[in-house]
Parts: sequence; C-alpha cells; structure tokens
Amino acid sequence: MNDHHNHHKATYIKMWIALLILTIVTFAAAYADFGTMNIVIAMAIASVKATLVALYFMHLKENNRLNQVVFASSFLCLLIFVGLTLADTEYRDEELQYISIEKIAAPAGNENALHEKYKTSSPELLAQGKTIFQQQCALCHGESGQGNGPAGAALNPKPRDFTSGNWTQGGEPSHVFQTISNGIPGSSMSSYANLSVKDRWALAHYVRSFASNPPAETDESFASSKLIVKEDASAGQAKGKLPVDFAIELLVEEAK
Repeated sequence: MNDHHNHHKATYIKMWIALLILTIVTFAAAYADFGTMNIVIAMAIASVKATLVALYFMHLKENNRLNQVVFASSFLCLLIFVGLTLADTEYRDEELQYISIEKIAAPAGNENALHEKYKTSSPELLAQGKTIFQQQCALCHGESGQGNGPAGAALNPKPRDFTSGNWTQGGEPSHVFQTISNGIPGSSMSSYANLSVKDRWALAHYVRSFASNPPAETDESFASSKLIVKEDASAGQAKGKLPVDFAIELLVEEAK
C-alpha cells in the first residue's frame, strides 16, 4: 500500500514538472512569430497538457477502455476542427487584406479620384503636416528639415536633408507617402504606418515643402508607387484594390 502511494506521488511530481516545463514553453512561444503555425503550436502544447492531466491526475489511464476511446475521439475532432479552420484562414488571408475599390463611392472610370484630396497639397494638409513633423520628425531632421536635428548627429546614415531636393525613394507625394509608411531598410528611418492615412499624406506634403522644386505627381509616378494594387480584370478580379485601413479612412473622409 505504501509502495503504491509512493508510486503515485512520484508520478504526480513528474507530471507537475512536465506541466511546468510546457507552461514555460507556452510563454516562450508567445514571443516568437511562426505565422499561422503559432496557433498550431499553442494548440499542440495545450493538448499535451490536457492529456497529461486527464491521464494521470484524473486517472483516465487506469479507467476502462470506453472512456479512453471517448477522450481520444474528442481530440481527433478538435484536430479536424483546428485543421479546417487554419486551411480556411490561409485561403482567405489575401482576400482579407484588401477591399475592392468599386465599393468606395468614386466616379466611374476613375478609381484614383479619391486620392486627389491627398496627393494635391493644400493649406490644411500643410498645417496638419507641420504639426506632425514637429512632433515626430524634427528631433532627427531638424525644425527646418535640413537633417540637423539634435538626435540626428548620432545617426548613420544621417537624416535626410529635405532642402537638398535629393529623394532616394522618389520625391512625388505618393512616393514620399510610401517612404513614411514603410520606412527605409538599412537606415534609421522607421515606418510610421501607425499614423492615419491622412496624417501620412499631410506629412508627405509638408516634407516636400522644404524643397524648392519637388517633383510633381504624375499618373506614371502614382502607378509606380503601388498604392493601388493592379490585377488582371480578365481573371475575374477587381481592376484596383486598396488596403483595408486605407479604404476605411477614405470612406470616413468621404462621409464628412
């Protein structure tokens, strides 16, 4: 009897250690990015922990065969459910990223019409851009946009001097917008995609105002900025699509 008790005690200690290790692995996995595999890994760890608890703490291992079959069948159903859900998520992922531009109230035959209010500078946009620049950019680029801000001295490469008229990523409004949105890899220029779409356009126009003769936006430059993803209409797809966050903000602006 005493040996049996000691055996159970040793088993419980082993299971407790195993569950503790799996819990630590769960926390560690939460800080890693495995894409869609994150949910698979999390579910796998949770399943192992649940199995250990059911088998050893709930004594299912020592129970009759019918209970074991029910338990195993439940996990099989869970596996099928998770697998089908992941497959559906993978299939829909690309469609979820975009919204057809036709769903936005734009004049027929001119899907870029909604950009006109953004890609054309205005006193309102410049004033808004100046406020954002002073809050977000002046520390590195300087109040006058010459790349001589107090934090810029320690950066390599140095912050862009907007008064020079040199634009490594293109100086048209749409290209500056993309630079602000995506940042520049290999430099200290990080992404400011956390700003709203209108704020980024306003900032793009204000940054361009430092240059004496910034390049004007053309149909070609706007198309090359890839703000709108073009697809083959013959394949049954919409001719143009906008990122969801962009489209939502445009809809809000149109409703004002």
